[in-house]
This record gives sequence, C-alpha cells and structure tokens, in this order.
Amino acid sequence: MEQQNVQRSIYYRHFDLPANFPAIGLLGDSWRCPPEPITRMHFHNCLEIGLLYEGSGRLCMEGRELPFRAPCVVIAPPNVPHAHIVDDGQICGWKWLYVDPQTMLPNLSPRLSGKLSEYQRDVGADECIFPGEAHPDILTIVRMIVDEMERAQVHYHHITRELFNTLFLLMMRSYSGTAARDSFVNNQLGCITPAIDYVTKNYMEEISIEKLSQLCHVSTSHFRRLFKQVLGWSPLDYVQMVRIDRACVLLYNCDYSITEIGLQVGYPSPSSFNRQFRRLHGISPSQWRQKMRSEENPVVTAYFNSLPPSVYQFFPLDYQAFITP
Repeated sequence: MEQQNVQRSIYYRHFDLPANFPAIGLLGDSWRCPPEPITRMHFHNCLEIGLLYEGSGRLCMEGRELPFRAPCVVIAPPNVPHAHIVDDGQICGWKWLYVDPQTMLPNLSPRLSGKLSEYQRDVGADECIFPGEAHPDILTIVRMIVDEMERAQVHYHHITRELFNTLFLLMMRSYSGTAARDSFVNNQLGCITPAIDYVTKNYMEEISIEKLSQLCHVSTSHFRRLFKQVLGWSPLDYVQMVRIDRACVLLYNCDYSITEIGLQVGYPSPSSFNRQFRRLHGISPSQWRQKMRSEENPVVTAYFNSLPPSVYQFFPLDYQAFITP
C-alpha cells in the first residue's frame, strides 16, 4: 500500500511481565474491535503477538498501511510505533500475547540469543504479518500458546515456554533480513530508548532531565527537543504520564489507599498526586477508581478479575471490549 501522510501522535504502553513467566495474554472473546479513527500510534517494552481470528484491517508501521486478514498472526517488535486499523464493515477479533523472548528463553545459546535480539531490532513492517495460508506452522503454534494460556492446566508454563521457543525459531527462519527499519525508528526513537528504559524502571524515584540526557549521550537542550519531537511529550511530562499509568493499574486492581498508591508511584504528597492525576484524567484518583470499577466496564472487570494477581494488567484508555449483538 502507498505511503500514508497521516500525522499521528505516539505514546508508550508498558507491560509488567511476571519475572517467573515473562508473558501475559489478553485472551478470551472480549478483544473485538470495530472500525474507528486511529489518531495515535503506540509502542511497547516487549514483543506483541496478535492472533487475528476474525475480520480484516491494516497494520500501520513505518509510515505504511499493510493489509491483514484472518486467520493470521501480526507482531510488533519492542519500541516500534504501530497501530491497527479495522476495515469498514468488519469486526476484528484478537487474542493478544506480550512476551520478553530473551527472559522467556534464558537457556538459548549465545548465538541464538543474539540472533533473536537482532530479529526484534531489524525486522521490518513487511515481515510482521504472517498470513495463515502462507505460514500455517506459525499460526498453529500461536494458537497452541493461546490455548495453553487460556486453559492454564498443570505444567502449562513449561509447555508454553517450549512453544515460544519453537515460535521464535520459525519466525527467525522466515525472516529475510532485507527489510530496513525507517530512519525515524532507527535514529530518533533509538536515541531516546535509554531514557525510556530508565523511566520504566525508576519512575517512582526522583528523575531529572539531566540524568535522562546523560543516558542518551546528548545535551539537555537537544534531548528535550528530540524527546518532544518523537513522543509528543516533554521528558518530565512523560515521567508524570508513566507514574499516573502505573497508579491506574494499582487503583483498579488493589485496595490500597490513595495516599499509599501515590507514594508507590513517586508522589510524596497526596496533593501532588491528585493534581497530576486530575491534569491527565480530569477527575480525582478516587473518582477514577469508582468509575472504572463500576458497571460501565462489566466485560473488562470480569476479564481482569479472572486473572491471577501476578498477571493483572489494565489499560482503560487503550483497550476497550466490544461485544457485537
């Protein structure tokens, strides 16, 4: 498909992957999306694997829109901006997996581990879509992983690790290595990745723009301009966004007090936490908690209540469950 000239903002979605099993699934029948305008793209801290079992649409990546149709597998490597557009008249039914391949497979040989890192870094948009008819082996393995994670029977962690091992080897075998990541992703986003990683791990601490610019080996003024250009946020506003995003996970899934949650995500006083939360969401943390736990979100609430605590994830502004009549 031809190059698209649509300008979209970019934002970051973080997934806290359990240390003992670094993968989570947004599964079940709730992740069904109708056509809607896409005004922004996003990127992750891990590998996204989408199993499309219904519908058709387009993958927005590297300034292009590439078509996909069920059944297929669509991936997005870490730190690569992307979005999914649903075709008119379609409903896209997805099952989502988010995984850290290196941590999932710690016993890979150094050579294969290096190849896996290279694959995630260099694979281009053309090779992020695996149509079922062209890649029946990859489609079958992903279906098996989803089935194991949905049923969660005895030994499923061990079985799923072996399936992921097979999946990554098949993906690397299918990779031609000829697709080049566009200069935007290679240069600009790559330059600020150390700062993004640092914020992800240390958002609850005091963070200065001087520290972030040092990590990226650029001047403070250049770092500030570059960060704003790439993500649409100033560096310190981005820190606030990450803190509030983590607070939302705790507000939804835990019964800690508002003050306790504010302290956990880096706000020393309730007033500063309330102020920043209102700035981003327009309501107080307690109002947000009440609203998100209400009957306005019955499908999402039921889904997350069904998960064990170690894999709780909630992104109320990013994911919505759509049920067709």
